[in-house]
Amino acid sequence: MKRIASLLFLILALQTTVPAWEVITHEGRRYVSIQDVSKFYRLRDPVLNGPAFTLTGGTKTIRGRAGTREIYINNVKYILCFPITQKDGQILISAMDVTKIIEPVMRPGLIKNAHAIRTVILDAGHGGHDSGAMGQRGIEKEATLDVVLRAKRLLEQNGYNVRLTRSSDVFIPLEDRAAFANRFTNAVFVSVHFNKSGGGPASGIETFALAPRGVPSMDEENFSYSDLKLHPGHTQDAENIALATALHSSMLRQMRLSDRGIKRARFVVIRDIRIPGVLLEGGFMNHPLDGKLIASPAYRDAFARAILEGVGRYRSAVSGESTYQPPSAVASATDKTSIPDLRRSISPIGMHPMLNEAVQRAAESIKAKDPQPQEPTPNAN
Repeated sequence: MKRIASLLFLILALQTTVPAWEVITHEGRRYVSIQDVSKFYRLRDPVLNGPAFTLTGGTKTIRGRAGTREIYINNVKYILCFPITQKDGQILISAMDVTKIIEPVMRPGLIKNAHAIRTVILDAGHGGHDSGAMGQRGIEKEATLDVVLRAKRLLEQNGYNVRLTRSSDVFIPLEDRAAFANRFTNAVFVSVHFNKSGGGPASGIETFALAPRGVPSMDEENFSYSDLKLHPGHTQDAENIALATALHSSMLRQMRLSDRGIKRARFVVIRDIRIPGVLLEGGFMNHPLDGKLIASPAYRDAFARAILEGVGRYRSAVSGESTYQPPSAVASATDKTSIPDLRRSISPIGMHPMLNEAVQRAAESIKAKDPQPQEPTPNAN
């Protein structure tokens, strides 16, 4: 009885020490302070340098700057849904970004209803009459297919079922690629591309996941009709960012190019699929350094190894395993479809496994209270 009483006391103590979120409305959007983020994830007090901040604790680090949409978590760059801002002397991060990015990265293993991965659908970008980006040393459609074929071999050697949207130089419409992916369950979708810069030299790798509903694509400031629609891919919001994080961090390790970040977009191949999916950009065809690397078989091998490693890290994350190599940057998430109400408390991190289930039952899960954005009424004219 004394042991049970001690356990209950500890559970209650953990509940009462969960920091409360103070939600601040700014310009019609919900924000929380970096102080609340630090307290909730049990990090040290923020270190401020003007508009810049750093949160650290253990192996976790979050860095950002007010007035930008960039944040670094465990030294991996993310492009936020909305800019970091300041109000009344506080640095604020949107509640959407806490839910859709920070929470997934900081609390691995909490993806609910995620399926075990057996199949990987590899999508070599472009093909046929659609050559994609071109550089002095090659064309995108050939480089993407080469990477996909190398990744297929590695994945199959490691026990995965692999399906290709194309295995030769043929043109496949984007809608058909998405429809092909939707034929599979317990699967992930990885679309392989290379970039081309039209506005001066650009270098580096970037990863795209589907923009959540109500979030502008990439660097757009204004909403469009598509931003407010619920697309098939939104049922996998949590898994999408988990897969993007696992693959992107693996690309950074294997490919050694600069980090252009994990971004959000509404490309057809990640918008219209019902399984977790991402689009990878492995460098710029027309950049002197990137183009030279892309033309190298060793670099394309590294890209393929990054896909294998990233898929494995994602599979470990959704199964609750902890076999990640630093920097971990392996993502998970809670609610897959909605914006959480941060005024409610959720369970603390770092608890003993024996207490996890009891505390999870005792603490309220994050649940959405905000209404979904209303789709605009089409103009009758």
